[in-house]
Amino acid sequence: MRFQVQFTLAIRSFDRKRAAFLSKKLTLPFVPFVGLQLVEPSGNSEPVISVAWSDETQTFHCHIDAIQAQMPQGCELDLDYLIESARENGWEGAAKIYDLAA
Repeated sequence: MRFQVQFTLAIRSFDRKRAAFLSKKLTLPFVPFVGLQLVEPSGNSEPVISVAWSDETQTFHCHIDAIQAQMPQGCELDLDYLIESARENGWEGAAKIYDLAA
């Protein structure tokens, strides 16, 4: 049996004041679960933090949260870099970085 899964990825700034949102559709040979990580060309994703089932679309919905890491000064992985890296791993979306409410 195969399962349709819609993944959403939220990439948040280190201070959690800005975020970008991406998505990816996959078919898995098993039911997705909290803690699942995707093995991607640039390394493993952060773990899935929630799983929900849509009876209407017969699809699982999984959410992954990624937070910009604090790096030594002069060595920053900014949101644009993290978004581009996610896109290179097949994630779609993130045409805009959103300012989040305080």
